[in-house]
Amino acid sequence: MKTVLRDLAVLVLFVAAVRAPFFHHPLQGDDIYYLKGAEHARRNPLHPHQAQYVFQGRLVSMLGHPHPPLNALLLGLLPDSLPVQRVWYGTLMLSCVLACYALARRFTCHPLAAALLFASTPVLWVSSNTFDSDVLFLACLLAGIALHAWGRPWLAAIPLFLAGLAAYQAVVVIPILWLLGRRGRLAALAPAVAVAAYQVFERLSAGVWPLAMTAQYFGEYGLQKAANKFASAAALTAHLGWLTGPVAEWRLSWTLLAGLPAARLDPHPLFWASFALGALILWRVEGWLGWWVRIYFAASLLLFFAGAARYLLPVAPPLAILAAQRLGRRRLAAAAASQAALAFLLSAAAMRHWQGYKDIAASIELAPQTVVAGEWSLRYYLERRGARPVMAGERISPDSIIVRSELGFPVHYSTGGGRAETAASYEIRPALPLQLMGLHARSAWMTCAFGLRPFDWSRAPLDRVTVTRVVAVPLVRSDLPMSAPDADTYILSGVHGLEGGRYRWMARRAEFVLKPKPGVLALALFLPDSSPARQLVVTAGGAEVLRAPLQPGMHTLRTAPLPVPGDRLEIVLEADRSFRPPGDARELSLILESLRIE
Repeated sequence: MKTVLRDLAVLVLFVAAVRAPFFHHPLQGDDIYYLKGAEHARRNPLHPHQAQYVFQGRLVSMLGHPHPPLNALLLGLLPDSLPVQRVWYGTLMLSCVLACYALARRFTCHPLAAALLFASTPVLWVSSNTFDSDVLFLACLLAGIALHAWGRPWLAAIPLFLAGLAAYQAVVVIPILWLLGRRGRLAALAPAVAVAAYQVFERLSAGVWPLAMTAQYFGEYGLQKAANKFASAAALTAHLGWLTGPVAEWRLSWTLLAGLPAARLDPHPLFWASFALGALILWRVEGWLGWWVRIYFAASLLLFFAGAARYLLPVAPPLAILAAQRLGRRRLAAAAASQAALAFLLSAAAMRHWQGYKDIAASIELAPQTVVAGEWSLRYYLERRGARPVMAGERISPDSIIVRSELGFPVHYSTGGGRAETAASYEIRPALPLQLMGLHARSAWMTCAFGLRPFDWSRAPLDRVTVTRVVAVPLVRSDLPMSAPDADTYILSGVHGLEGGRYRWMARRAEFVLKPKPGVLALALFLPDSSPARQLVVTAGGAEVLRAPLQPGMHTLRTAPLPVPGDRLEIVLEADRSFRPPGDARELSLILESLRIE
């Protein structure tokens, strides 16, 4: 008993020391969305995921979020105070480490070493600085597995049920626990019961199946495309090699050359050597803990699309316990020390990145109309000061300020009727050459959309933030090729970016402004076979000047004589129908080449 109390004291002190340097960590990543859910939970605690927020220029419902609502609910129950919230997520990290220790006592004679190795996992450190649901999910999951392994399956059902309310992937634990033994197999179904209960509850109250909405969003954003799944699988395999770290697997180092074929995807050793180590770990693990690793990893390949490091957090405890079974004390100490050093450096690099957005947001002089073209904490801190997120295709009027992040998934918008002039520009540069995400970092730490490496080594800028002011300009064009260098001045809304150097897709409704002159409006457009649009209505100066049927193919349409209302002529094109192709969130109808008054 004294040994256990000593070990627990060591683990508590270790986690406290880990959390202390990051107590004032700024917001990062998806924190902004969980805070939207928490804000709604304070008003409606039974339905935290009925919150709505803007995501990449579109208003979306959190019912379609890829996680159930437990994290947003608990975050909403806390005071709206960053230090208090940081203490809460530090407590969750401690819960994960103590649950790993309890589980390790069942499988190894070195439980403290296993728990310390797990507590040194870099992704656990970084994830504990976010408001993501991953650490909450892991705390519930590990508590349930530990209780089940110690022969308390019905008590284990409680944290397993909560795990199902924190993450849909909790259901993967069912076959893992069934392999542990026949006793308590019904209790192992608790995560599935939780997921089903949440679906039914929201269907009865909101009229929506949350998983159906999630699938709809995945389709609209193309998240589950085969190319995404392939990249995610490669990135997850590379992440696997860093959960316990290369030091714990050094005997396999000579076989890392087996990863050279993966160099076709990325020739950098950080990827292909990590990929090889991950594949060899999957081949080497054994026993029930080994099946835990393999089953959860296989499920990750099927379920996930972004290849983020945090997806594999539930695999870190069994790998740490397996390492404690086969390694001596010195090797375990060296592995934990090296991982803790890397974890600290990566956490510090992440804090520097997100602190950069906070500092920039505080330094910008805002106008009454300020919009943010970007996501994450830059948007959060500017919204706190009165800015708002830009909507996809929105027309930004003169005298507005636009704050744009190159990295943060900026959406397309229009400055029609005005010109964007740069007022200020900022760079966020790393203090250390380690990068988890950046403009030139090919790291899959957050998403494989940026690259496949577990992290990257670069001193390139992390992000550039540009502040532009929209100023009114005189109109000089009566004809508008879509390829015109100043086309954005004349496109008010509803038209997407230039493609092929000469054309642009139009949404169902598009607005333009031209310098008026007597004559008719000539439109050059193309209707693809894939578009359901069959009619186009053209309005100029508030009066309808054309209503034309359409068939697939190239069209040159001419309107009735145009009104000449003054120094500007506003033109509206509206198709009867539009569509969203698979994997493309844009609304599309026609392809425009030019508008011309003749």
